[in-house]
Amino acid sequence: MNIKIAALLLLALCAQPAWSQSYSYSSATPAAKPAESGAMTTRMALRDLWVEHIFWVRNYAVANQAGNAKQAAVAANEVVTDATKIANSIAPLYGQPAADQLLKLLAGHWGAIKHYSDATVAKDKKGQQAAVNDLGSNAKAIAAFLAKANPNLPEQTLLTLLSAHGGHHVAQIDQLAAGDYAGEARTWAMMREHILTLSDALTAALVKQFPDKF
Repeated sequence: MNIKIAALLLLALCAQPAWSQSYSYSSATPAAKPAESGAMTTRMALRDLWVEHIFWVRNYAVANQAGNAKQAAVAANEVVTDATKIANSIAPLYGQPAADQLLKLLAGHWGAIKHYSDATVAKDKKGQQAAVNDLGSNAKAIAAFLAKANPNLPEQTLLTLLSAHGGHHVAQIDQLAAGDYAGEARTWAMMREHILTLSDALTAALVKQFPDKF
């Protein structure tokens, strides 16, 4: 099967939800701070984190394709920094061990994307396919982790959402490699819309699971 098609169908992921103690919820009483505002603050915070994820991954892919090692290194560091924020944000509700596990899963997601980008630059078809396979396995692990943590997140639904997210990463890298910048611009628009949809779904599930925190 064509690698690009396999990637789009196969899965891949993204990182999960995150709800930060500092900006996700408040201990204020409803009279001082309406529940709606806590949920909205969480929603916007998670949106920022996920948009940063796709922003910096794209920066890495662009720099990597251009052979700009310095820019690629900065982008890679930012991807890791963002993933760390996402992972640590769940600690207040689920504990640090869960946050650490999430970080490992996010690292797996990023590692597979980076591998695909590197293999694409090297024109390594086997490397690309291996990266796609890793994206698929990681997507399943992420979906299972989130579904277990929050009963309002059906595992199969998560897998479908994460698969689309991973497909966007792969399509974007392929388009950059082919010089299809107009196509990549369309993919970016879909990617951003999708990551906001995914982020909002995660927020809704969080608010439903922990209504007293908002």
